Amino acid sequence: MANFHYTHKVCECKNVTLGEIIHAIKEKNASIIEDIKNITDAGTACGCCISKNKDFGDPKMELYIEDILKKFA
Repeated sequence: MANFHYTHKVCECKNVTLGEIIHAIKEKNASIIEDIKNITDAGTACGCCISKNKDFGDPKMELYIEDILKKFA
């Protein structure tokens, strides 16, 4: 995460940033992907931002919600 600024868009579809996801984890007690979805709306459209396994885009995303949760939750 050190290489990414808080303004880095994790979810392009819903325009959700890394900072918003970290805030959901630290301040709103999000501990699973469903919590992140409910609080931020990230991952509720195409789902590519959830995990590398769900990313069907080309090129692939640089950062996934799953990885952010592992680091901060």
